[in-house]
Amino acid sequence: MKPTNYHLFDFMDFDLELKKNESLWKAYKPTAVVEKDGDILVTVPFQKQVLANDMAPDTNVAQETHTLIIRQYEPGIIRLFMGFDGEQPSDASEMLQMSARVKHSPLHAELKDDQWVITDNGGVCRAVINMQQPVLDRWSELLPDPQETLDLRLFPDGKHEVRLAAYDHFSPPRYDALPLGYCKTDGKNDRATLSFECKLNECFAGTGERFEKMDLSGQTFFLKNQDGQGVNNRRTYKNIPFYLSSRMYGVFYHTTAHSKLSLAGVSTRSVEFMSDQALIDAFIIGGDTVEEILRGYRDLTGYPSMPPLWSFGVWMSRMTYFSADEVNAICDRLRKEHYPCDVIHLDTGWFKTDWLCEWKFN
Repeated sequence: MKPTNYHLFDFMDFDLELKKNESLWKAYKPTAVVEKDGDILVTVPFQKQVLANDMAPDTNVAQETHTLIIRQYEPGIIRLFMGFDGEQPSDASEMLQMSARVKHSPLHAELKDDQWVITDNGGVCRAVINMQQPVLDRWSELLPDPQETLDLRLFPDGKHEVRLAAYDHFSPPRYDALPLGYCKTDGKNDRATLSFECKLNECFAGTGERFEKMDLSGQTFFLKNQDGQGVNNRRTYKNIPFYLSSRMYGVFYHTTAHSKLSLAGVSTRSVEFMSDQALIDAFIIGGDTVEEILRGYRDLTGYPSMPPLWSFGVWMSRMTYFSADEVNAICDRLRKEHYPCDVIHLDTGWFKTDWLCEWKFN
């Protein structure tokens, strides 16, 4: 990636020459907030942006509206869901193995002083949607007014604030992150983005297998499972769309799509997520300790089971075996020399293409 200082290219992966039929749609201020079956449904208009380096609204194209669903789970979990092609949230997923501790907690919305205050049955504030006009501190009168935006603050555990990155820009046309947006290619929705505000000296951990230092702040990762080919690069076998913040919250992105996650990397003021799928489904988990947040994550995705007894035994492995005869010869020698062995580990020889983990058996 060659940095351009334009968010359109550096994070949203637009064609550098702007020759493809691509478009970016930016979230505007909500037009309606209603309660339904314990969830909060927020009608969010999106404005198409002109296809140019600097962002500006394309007023020749009508806005599109989509519904953002806010759902509260106990203990201390908020779910943000927006399906740009009409999808609806579901708890039936192989990635979700919710424990008995996870319970749907009804939410209520009330408009107070141009802010939608969202509370649970106990009156605890879980989210605030700011409808007020932003207070501008201009450094030049020549600048245009900023576009509308979705200004949403979340309190998953009723205490710790997690805010969408509503105002991460150098000037109105120069955005470094979008709170919520999606893209189209040839008229079809094909990727979506969600960003959270990042604070000074905030640290991050997680994202699965990572050959990096513990603190991942300042880096951008491609969440794509592939052959790591060693431990000295950013390729990894086991990416997990979950991270922990030192501000005592965690986010689990419920998706199997190839994704990009910037932990204060592209912008030092934002955590940015982009999925190759035009759908956002994020679980924001709060807690007073890392242990509480991790337990919330396991409550969503399942607790590890005890591995089978044989897996604790002696493993025999080499870089690869290329035939069944070769494997059998190794097994025969182990038995002949009375060497204990419980597992034969077949490495790259089973790939259809040697040294390329493309998940296809030879």
